[in-house]
Amino acid sequence: MYNSLPITVVADQTFSSVLSPLIKKLEMWINFQALKANWYEDERIILSINFMLVKTIEEKQLTTEHWVVDTGIAYQHQGNNLNTQALIAIADLVKLNKGIEQAIKNRLIQVANAIAKQHQLTPLA
Repeated sequence: MYNSLPITVVADQTFSSVLSPLIKKLEMWINFQALKANWYEDERIILSINFMLVKTIEEKQLTTEHWVVDTGIAYQHQGNNLNTQALIAIADLVKLNKGIEQAIKNRLIQVANAIAKQHQLTPLA
């Protein structure tokens, strides 16, 4: 039986399926970082983070006050909840035309570490 990874990365439907290999690579990478940081040691505290790559945060018109929004990221997480929905904007990164993958990784880590801090987990590097 296949168990899904605790941290997922998907792309908004507006993106081409050409991004699929990059998305899978990012998903495996972020889960490996969490594994290295020992996030999965205590089965009672396994964070589920669902990242979605979007063009811009503004296009999503977030309708609830529970979203934390910063440059290029937005996420929704309540302290007692182990599930997080997160948006990672990439339009501004694409304009830079270099280092896009690393910049996306930096944003993934920024959100993951904000959530980890609330649960006293080791920050990802």
